[in-house]
Amino acid sequence: MFRALSSRRLAVTAAGIALISMTAACGASSANSAVCTDGAWSKPFTDFTTAVAGSTGDLAKYNDATAKLAADLKALAGTADGDVATALTDLATTFESVKIDPNDPTAAATALGSLTTKAQEASTKLAEACS
Repeated sequence: MFRALSSRRLAVTAAGIALISMTAACGASSANSAVCTDGAWSKPFTDFTTAVAGSTGDLAKYNDATAKLAADLKALAGTADGDVATALTDLATTFESVKIDPNDPTAAATALGSLTTKAQEASTKLAEACS
């Protein structure tokens, strides 16, 4: 059952989430230009994708990577204002809520599916806040 949660699947999921989030905020303009147009949000996602790709089936490292991403996004939210700060906080909360249990692969697969959906929703809010 653990095969369903291979490091490749985790890395692809992470890369997909990062891509969605990065493209959602592109081209925006607002008072939060450091976040919206200068790409300040891209470093946490790049670091996350790199960490997940390097976790190679170590779900504890995956959990550490999602926790770090959540902390980085919360810190970034602290530098933003209004809807952008709220959207970044929502995105951070999304990643903070994901904990993969290696002893429960079914729940882990469900958590990854939920993560993708929630990350898309939060990324959409970020794009709207930045437009």
